[in-house]
Amino acid sequence: MAQFNPQEFVYHYRNGKPAYYSYDEELYCGTFPEDWAENHCPGTGPKECSNCAFYGSWNGVFLGYCANCAAYEYNGERGRGFVDCGKENDDDKMQHFPSAFDTYLSDILPDDVGDKDFMDSAKMMMIEEANAYIEACELEEPEDDPGEVGWSLDYGGYGSNYDGGYDSY
Repeated sequence: MAQFNPQEFVYHYRNGKPAYYSYDEELYCGTFPEDWAENHCPGTGPKECSNCAFYGSWNGVFLGYCANCAAYEYNGERGRGFVDCGKENDDDKMQHFPSAFDTYLSDILPDDVGDKDFMDSAKMMMIEEANAYIEACELEEPEDDPGEVGWSLDYGGYGSNYDGGYDSY
């Protein structure tokens, strides 16, 4: 019986292309360099840095390092880093470093990365944008809303005291 070795690269394919691989109990984009997955600096990568795990992931797999780790631990040698799910750092100071989208992620479509059964990153981003829009709308309260109806408790009723046969209701 074969034993599972977490230090072994196990690839998962979709349409003949590597969608992702597992290594050391983490999932990586199928084109993420294997030598990087084997050699994260201490405190970096999806296992040891929560920013890398969140910002550097797409559809449940690790794409690249967060902006902080990319800049301060790897000095741009492993890309510019990610500032949000699927969004690479576009800061002027990082522009001279290679982009992940020009190197190991070139010609890769977002839907070809990872597995939407793990997490659908595009849907998550749309939900976050919708929630941010709703929150912004809730914060913008108009001073006087012409459609607002005011209520008062007047048990006396509405009308005139004229007893000549005509009451204006």
